[in-house]
Amino acid sequence: MLEVKDLSGGYGKKDIIQDISFSLHSGDVLGILGPNGCGKTTLFKLLLGFLPRSKGEIYIGGISTRKLTGKQLAHELAYIPQAHSPAFNYKVIDMVLLGRTAHIPFLATPGQEDYSLAASALCMLNIKNLAEKEYTKISGGERQLVLIARAICQQAKILIMDEPTANLDYANQQLVLHTVKSLAQKGYTIIFSTHSPDQPFRLANKVLLVKNGKNQGFGPPEKVLTSKILKEIYGINIEIVKVKDSANQHHSLCLSV
Repeated sequence: MLEVKDLSGGYGKKDIIQDISFSLHSGDVLGILGPNGCGKTTLFKLLLGFLPRSKGEIYIGGISTRKLTGKQLAHELAYIPQAHSPAFNYKVIDMVLLGRTAHIPFLATPGQEDYSLAASALCMLNIKNLAEKEYTKISGGERQLVLIARAICQQAKILIMDEPTANLDYANQQLVLHTVKSLAQKGYTIIFSTHSPDQPFRLANKVLLVKNGKNQGFGPPEKVLTSKILKEIYGINIEIVKVKDSANQHHSLCLSV
């Protein structure tokens, strides 16, 4: 569904991202790990077409994104930021309707189909009860779910999430992680960045390690995330511990030692 080949690019003549390659299919969840300043945000901007690439190709369904207009690309990729402060205090339903922007003609207003899709997105995430509430007056976790609903309303099948659990309390982190897992089961392709090496073990079936803008490893978390490579990435000793919960499920946890 999504194939990235030898992607390089950045700002001006400087390539922040260098020769990144990976491929994903429907239902895949890719966790991107790396230290601050490694290029995760730049990679997202290259995928979304916000920055020009100096080299490489991005294919969606076998079609190069170079051949797609901005509106066509918005039909394929949706971006979910880690935080959002709107200029106006929109109702939740109106925030979700903003996802229809790429589908509504210039100067036109949302129609019945757009409202139906927005309501369906809220129902999918079990937050229909928030529809008439003010976006700025709901919790951080609920806001993140609203932004995910906006992306679903956009009808893109590839969702790019920038640190979706950043600045959330533990309960809201679990809510968002559960939602991401549920969307993958429905066939969405998810790409998310994180500073927690535990999350790919819990959530992703693929992980991409980035350091200094370069690929340091790509594949299943169980194979890529080792104590040795995590030490190289973060510069500290990290042990991977296997634990079993009360439901007899096995988990991998990362501990600094």
